[in-house]
Amino acid sequence: MSGWQDLIDAVAPGPYLITGGRALEHFELTDQHYFGVAVLVPAEVAPLSFRGERATFFVTDPSNIWGAATKQGPLFARPERAVIDGLNHPRFGVSLNQAADALIRARSADSSFLDRLAKVVRAYGAGARNHGSRAAARRVGFVVEQLFGSVAAEPFLRLIGTNKAPVLLRPARRRDGPVDAVWRVVVNATVESELVP
Repeated sequence: MSGWQDLIDAVAPGPYLITGGRALEHFELTDQHYFGVAVLVPAEVAPLSFRGERATFFVTDPSNIWGAATKQGPLFARPERAVIDGLNHPRFGVSLNQAADALIRARSADSSFLDRLAKVVRAYGAGARNHGSRAAARRVGFVVEQLFGSVAAEPFLRLIGTNKAPVLLRPARRRDGPVDAVWRVVVNATVESELVP
């Protein structure tokens, strides 16, 4: 490890997980360099800067800090976890279109990626009575359908739950937009990938 990774490893209480854009970059699922590093931690840590890059620590229930690619540092989120985090948490610094591009790259590199993605969606947010995984399933399923069609999105449809209240496609953005009747998602952003699936 070097530079900011050493600092994160030194200051982040365990368990921790580097996710968002930096994890997508680590696994070559984006061609963009992220100057911000999103780190999930179980206790508060002050943001830190190193050589023009900033690490922001997000206090997270320890039961939701999982999905590291390795057991020893640096603890980057596996690609499927990083994509889901990018789609569900804009504060981690990944736009909807960057997450969509990463999803296309991951599936192009590995035809079984969507199967693993569905398994991770099922576990996502399970520490919070599984409400997190239902909202994630709706968002991810909607985006998968937009990019790859309804057959590819079918496994996610089984995970969306029965609650009729729609969720925002992009949390922390405007609350208006059409509601997709299948996914029960308020489409408050447009999925526009630069890559052709």
